[in-house]
Amino acid sequence: MRRLTNFVPCFFALCGTALYFYALPMVTVKKTQHEQLFALPANVLRIVSIQFKELSADMLFLNALTWLGGAKPQQATRRYLPEQYEWLHNTLKNSVTLDPYFMDPYYLMNSALVWDRYKIEEVLPVMANGADIRTWDQLLPFFVGFNYYYFLSNGEQSIYYLNVASKRSGGNPFYDTLAARIAYKVNKTELGIAYLEQQIHQAELEGRLYSVEPLKSRLEVLKGIRKIELAVESYQNLFSRVPQDINELVKLRMLDSVPQDDLGGHYYLDDQGRVKSTNDTK
Repeated sequence: MRRLTNFVPCFFALCGTALYFYALPMVTVKKTQHEQLFALPANVLRIVSIQFKELSADMLFLNALTWLGGAKPQQATRRYLPEQYEWLHNTLKNSVTLDPYFMDPYYLMNSALVWDRYKIEEVLPVMANGADIRTWDQLLPFFVGFNYYYFLSNGEQSIYYLNVASKRSGGNPFYDTLAARIAYKVNKTELGIAYLEQQIHQAELEGRLYSVEPLKSRLEVLKGIRKIELAVESYQNLFSRVPQDINELVKLRMLDSVPQDDLGGHYYLDDQGRVKSTNDTK
């Protein structure tokens, strides 16, 4: 009798979960202007899913994917309605809450939410949490690092997750050179130099010589940029304006010579005194 009593809550929980996923497509009530969608809170789903959390996560993802395949954005804006984005956001977040190792919902978040610029400040931490949990994965931290810089202009978080991607890839120089480029873009050239020096040192210790040369080339470029930046800063302190060009710094002996751009371009100063190159690969 006791065994039967213990089984009853599990039976009702299982029936409730099955009923929820069976009825989920039917809670979409057609209106003249849009659809009203409903998503249960993640805490409720944890309870009703019991030991079937991975299956529940799969079903939530499939519901989101199916809905997205048939939904039509507004013709004027080519975007979905706020309540539709909110349902998609909650459904995908619930999916990875139940199964944080499930990669597909993160892909869909990145394409359908981040690139549509919907609640990026809320979506990116969810993806970042997935990158921390999926300790073998290099792709998800790359997505997170790219998005932090491209959408939120957060260079520090971007560099952090690109560094994570680099470590997990075994030192792929692509991630390191991108991190260094971002450090330059957010006016933190010194951070980029320090980062590359550390990565080069680590690669040499581990015998990953194939990744050292690209990093050394990028390092020399950043050092040349930083040398010009320091001369510009000195010029601004003296004259309270930016120099007209780099040659003016050489004439005033604030710069010995114009550093060589190892990537094939020529350095110049823009109107704000920022160091740039005719080779736009910095």
